[in-house]
Amino acid sequence: MTAQKFKWLKLLRYGCLYILITGLLPLLAIFPATQEPWRLFYDALSWPLDNFPPTFTDSDRQLSAILGGVLCGWAWLLYKIAHPEIFNERLRKLMVQSTWVWFFLDSGGSILAGLPLNALSNVIFALVLFVPLWKLKEID
Repeated sequence: MTAQKFKWLKLLRYGCLYILITGLLPLLAIFPATQEPWRLFYDALSWPLDNFPPTFTDSDRQLSAILGGVLCGWAWLLYKIAHPEIFNERLRKLMVQSTWVWFFLDSGGSILAGLPLNALSNVIFALVLFVPLWKLKEID
């Protein structure tokens, strides 16, 4: 494996960890004592900042737990697939496809649900994955 390929794989893995850590925000919202970071992010996504919701309902916490768990699981899978010993072009393509599926469904659903700023924030996550995946394609 070339040093350049190893560098881009390392950046891809860091991106996966960034997504995993971000997934912990909604997961931690299941506890009232640790819901504030996710509540603030959600308030920002439903602009303008108006302290809404002031707290999460039981249903909000349940959905946040599911969202956080799924996001962490997806990020962990991508992280493990991006391991230098197993990563190959087929896995790279699967990661690209998985990211597009997430991006379009999550962003489209967010727009339809009245949270277009979430779709915009998804661009950051997509770039964190797509840039190294694109660079890795160029190297092969």
